[in-house]
Amino acid sequence: MITTARITIGLLLACCCASALPAVPSSASYRYGGKVYEYTLTATGENYTFEFKDNPGAVDDRLAVVWHVLQTVYGDSSIPARHGYFFMKEGAKCFVYDASLYTYNACFLPNEYSPGHRERFWGFVTRLRSGWWLVSRNLIPAALALGICLYYLFR
Repeated sequence: MITTARITIGLLLACCCASALPAVPSSASYRYGGKVYEYTLTATGENYTFEFKDNPGAVDDRLAVVWHVLQTVYGDSSIPARHGYFFMKEGAKCFVYDASLYTYNACFLPNEYSPGHRERFWGFVTRLRSGWWLVSRNLIPAALALGICLYYLFR
């Protein structure tokens, strides 16, 4: 029998489990410093690879442009404009952006191994779940379901 309690539990579970990504365009552009930078995006497994037609130049300009790539791919308004820290991963320099529910990595791939493309600016972005994602998507709904079960069991 369908009751309001079952409908409520179903809606809560549906809201907690829904985490669809927005549609990612295959090409985009970004206006920065009076210049338009065009780039392509490709989904490569859990990562998104980007490649710019023109190199933005300095590292600060690259970071501003990559922040736009993160916004375009994931559509998360809680991504900070400045990175928290960086690390090296298999020759790529990766910058970490800590948002509210996810941690985002933006990695610049080196051009030392392709002499014909030294001015190419390319890399990949990826999203990892943070501890708050675990709490908000798993622990709170589990505690809520346990509370509802205990309420109906002992009332």
